[in-house]
Amino acid sequence: MKSKNARGHSAGAFKALSAAALAIPGIVSQVQAAAPVAEAELDYKASAYREADIEGSKLAAGSASRYEIDTHQLRFISPLGRASDLAVDLSYETMSGASPWFIMPGTGGGKPVQVMSGASIEEERKDIQTSIGHYFSQKVSAKVLLGFSTENDYQAVNMGVEASIEIPARELTVTAGIGFSDDEIEPTDPGMPDRIDSATRTSTTAFVAIAQVLNNRTAVQGGLTLVNNDGYLSDPYKKVWREDLSNTVADKRPNERQQVIASARLRHYVPSLRGALHVDYRFFDDDWDVSSHTVDLAWYQNIGDNWQLTPSLRYYGQSQAYFYGPFFYSARDDGYASSDYRLSPYGALSFRLRLERNWGEFSANFEWESYRAAANLAPDDVSVENPGLVEFDILSLGLNFHL
Repeated sequence: MKSKNARGHSAGAFKALSAAALAIPGIVSQVQAAAPVAEAELDYKASAYREADIEGSKLAAGSASRYEIDTHQLRFISPLGRASDLAVDLSYETMSGASPWFIMPGTGGGKPVQVMSGASIEEERKDIQTSIGHYFSQKVSAKVLLGFSTENDYQAVNMGVEASIEIPARELTVTAGIGFSDDEIEPTDPGMPDRIDSATRTSTTAFVAIAQVLNNRTAVQGGLTLVNNDGYLSDPYKKVWREDLSNTVADKRPNERQQVIASARLRHYVPSLRGALHVDYRFFDDDWDVSSHTVDLAWYQNIGDNWQLTPSLRYYGQSQAYFYGPFFYSARDDGYASSDYRLSPYGALSFRLRLERNWGEFSANFEWESYRAAANLAPDDVSVENPGLVEFDILSLGLNFHL
């Protein structure tokens, strides 16, 4: 009776490719020539993720204590010969707490209430991502990516390639890539009659991004990503309440999902304020009828020569999957059904504050994020709010060393 945390399982290849696709040049007078990193760097980040307890009025049974996740991330990047570089990312997570299981109708026609799992979930995740970049010239470079992720009940292997072409005369950079992930799920907690023993799924991601430096203060970027998921896409730990059965059935989703993601970014530096405005927009759409909009605003404020303060605000809003419902009175004609809050209609606001101090060869940063989701923040009116919507806070400490 467990489920993954609110962030879910992001395919490693998609994460790696997305980071490259959404990179944007610094605010400079011209596009910098492609070249490997000049010196080795080591980054460490520790994060504490804490979900708020579910409200008593929304809880039908199970534990009110939700997920706690502690994460340690280590990144090493170094020159590799005269025309190449190497990057290695390691991540280790420990997870504990309870997660939403299924939703029941409220008594007397009241609002739906959430049945949670027990609070005894204990998991850990280990992830390694590597990439080798090679620079054929000052204009053309390519990168190969390979990764592996494992949990108590899940493992994934991913790989990808990407290429970048810079056109200095036009201050333009074009980057494109493709990635593939092969995942295997082996649910724990055996003995559930409708739970799978094992299953597989695959994900193929392709992207293209164009970055343009407009002047020495402003740069923009646009990107397009296509994702095809195939295989077992249901959640083996979630159930769906059926009124006609007075019982639950297994969460069941289509075995295919095609996603389209379009993004745009603006970076503008204001010399008089010694700060920079970052504006990000992301549109998501898929064939499950889920569409979403994300707007992220951030201000990077330099303070003196060594400090930087960055407040930021993000809005997210999405529509629901066509087979979603808090619960169902009878079986759907297509057999699909899910009460997962991540497929429900909702909106969310998050506020982040980051403070960084630089000592030359060493820097440190501290970051806090607070996230709140609610149906009344959704782009469209929502008649029934999913009682499993999450609220969380994250505290992070990061260190950077130039070796």
